[in-house]
Amino acid sequence: MKKYFSIIQSLCRSIINCDKELAFYQVERLANALKKDGFEKESQSLLATLRNAEKHQSIEPQQLSVSSIVSGEELYPNTPIPVDKETAAPILEVIFPQQLDVQEPLFEDSIRNAINSVILEWTHYGLLLQMKAKPSRSCLIFGKPGTGKTHMAKWMAKCVGLPIVTAKLDGIVSSFLGTSSRNISNLFSFANRYKCVLLLDEFDAIAKLRDDPQEVGEVKRIVNTLLQCLDERSSIGFTIGITNHEQLLDPAIWRRFDIQIEIPTPSNEVRMKLLEHFLKPITITDANVKFICWCMQGASGADIENLTNWIKRMKIISKNEEESVINMMRRYSLLNNGRINEEVKRLLELPNDEVCIKLMEAGISMRQKDIAEVLCITPSSLSKQISKFKKV
Repeated sequence: MKKYFSIIQSLCRSIINCDKELAFYQVERLANALKKDGFEKESQSLLATLRNAEKHQSIEPQQLSVSSIVSGEELYPNTPIPVDKETAAPILEVIFPQQLDVQEPLFEDSIRNAINSVILEWTHYGLLLQMKAKPSRSCLIFGKPGTGKTHMAKWMAKCVGLPIVTAKLDGIVSSFLGTSSRNISNLFSFANRYKCVLLLDEFDAIAKLRDDPQEVGEVKRIVNTLLQCLDERSSIGFTIGITNHEQLLDPAIWRRFDIQIEIPTPSNEVRMKLLEHFLKPITITDANVKFICWCMQGASGADIENLTNWIKRMKIISKNEEESVINMMRRYSLLNNGRINEEVKRLLELPNDEVCIKLMEAGISMRQKDIAEVLCITPSSLSKQISKFKKV
């Protein structure tokens, strides 16, 4: 061991100093010294490790920085923004990565895996090009309002590390003939010039069916311009389209997107996670969270966030600190009628002694102890009520 100590010591220094070239040299020295002393197998093993490391190093720079691979100029806060010539309204907004205060969205595992596969593709863009594997460049995200589509798009852009160029529809869509098409062309020209992710939110506003009899010829011109711009951008940069009304999209639009992801309303498991996340720092017992989660079945992530904000406000300003969660949900249902489904509304209208039976009949995964806690009664009182209804 003493014979090789000086080489090992030099190798350690090079690693500590992050000097890859020197580290590779010292590994080669050690392999040659081992071979000279008859340790052929150990020498070959070190040389094989060295070759693999050198191969990895040759492709590593392309995996680290998407910005260094995507063609175009750098975007800066003082970069001039194109405007509508008639109204002078900006047709786009630029959001830089450091401005994106977004966390990884809470979705089903299948949706999260799909998102991660897109991010993985885009962050390994250079490696795919090197291996002549054509990477995807466009993603269409659709689903009901409030399910987190825009949040997801911003998260993807943040992971890629590029600025977002987002279209401002109030600036793009104009009442002047031909102006909307020109604005769309200017939007894409700007996005194609710079390194960015182009985000087209509320995409259906400019990508409607061209054969809709209620639409005028201007809509057809807008869609035709959009199709041409999407075709041109397909070889230039990343594009994300978002819509709540995918049925309104022209069929030709769908073909322009390499990836198409539908975001469903959250499942029971995801609703629980969203409630726990949004309720912080307010603490509510597990039984009450389960009941609230059941009440919000079919709700979107935005609806759940709205509910949790309301609960926080009530907890802070309400004088009745002992108010039961069921009474709280009754008040919320009256104030937000459209966010609660009909089955839950009917249940909340019942007196407490009938609610416990209905909850058990609904198959909600709550023990009698949990239901008693929701109703603010003792487990023994709940048992008596159940017995009374069974006799009836």
